[in-house]
Amino acid sequence: MMAEISTKLADLTILTAEDPRTESLDGILEEMASAARREGGVEGVTFFRIPDRGKAIQFAVNQAQEGDLVAAFGKGHEQSMCFGTIEYPWDDRTAMRAALASRLKVPGPAMPELPTSKE
Repeated sequence: MMAEISTKLADLTILTAEDPRTESLDGILEEMASAARREGGVEGVTFFRIPDRGKAIQFAVNQAQEGDLVAAFGKGHEQSMCFGTIEYPWDDRTAMRAALASRLKVPGPAMPELPTSKE
């Protein structure tokens, strides 16, 4: 439902990982993309699939123009992300700070890494 709502309400939607656990991340992203298309979304124009959450947040921050709001949904206050049966350290707040620091070319935290970061 988040992909559908975001497609309806946001100018730009980025579909990404959020605790895929033992499910296929590509399969999850395809389900989300199908929902976005049903709401009139156009892949590569109004929505993008970026499996790595850090890269997705960086992309969103880099696309932002003056007056835009960038929000990351799905993880909230959680401190990890599950791939398979392994919990990896993850914090959207740190990721957002890292993306902003990179965009602004100022010192900041490193982008947390996930198994998808190497792809």
